[in-house]
Amino acid sequence: MTSGDGWTTCARGHRHWGLYGAAGLLITDGANVVLQHRAPWTHEGDTWGVLGGARNSDEDAVTAALREANEEADLVPDDVLPVGLYEDDHGGWSYTTVVARPVGAVRPHAANAESVSVRWHPIDEVDGLPLHTGFAAAWHHLRALPAQLYLVVGGEAGEDNARLDTLRRDGIRTAQLPSGIEAGGLNRLLPAVFVCPDLTSTADTASALSAVGQVVVAIDRADLDLLS
Repeated sequence: MTSGDGWTTCARGHRHWGLYGAAGLLITDGANVVLQHRAPWTHEGDTWGVLGGARNSDEDAVTAALREANEEADLVPDDVLPVGLYEDDHGGWSYTTVVARPVGAVRPHAANAESVSVRWHPIDEVDGLPLHTGFAAAWHHLRALPAQLYLVVGGEAGEDNARLDTLRRDGIRTAQLPSGIEAGGLNRLLPAVFVCPDLTSTADTASALSAVGQVVVAIDRADLDLLS
């Protein structure tokens, strides 16, 4: 692992913090979001944004965002369920916001000197805050929380463990999802994957999950090809 701390320049000529890109965590229950009041000494200090920072060389976006949330607000991975990603690509450098639902009662607080405070805000009041410019530009993509996506697999699809691990980690591009799946403004949805032993249990599981979220079914490798 190599630390990503440091400044770099994207293809557009802008300077960014994070040699390997950066990632942040936006926790939302659909009505409220967790935001960080950045310390005055930080880049664009005294503004509000998401918990986050530079990605290390060996980190995917979710891992980096969860690590930063732990460092800055004492949150742990079990506190949240990541549901999707929004990537702001600047050409050779990107900031990925990981959108996550709270699991139980999430009580963030400022855990280091990078924050004045970290707390819940009503979504309807976010536009009235002094926002970090990057977060302000992305906010309209992030405010609509999509329903949880479930990927139910059986048959040949259930044997492709490497592909399923990739889909769990990186998510599914919204352009490749079947019509009717709602993604809000996110680029990718992170599926909860259910592997079933046979086609009957695949159908039964998909039917049950459709009552609580959005469901995509894959029963052969061609189905996974369409999602990858």
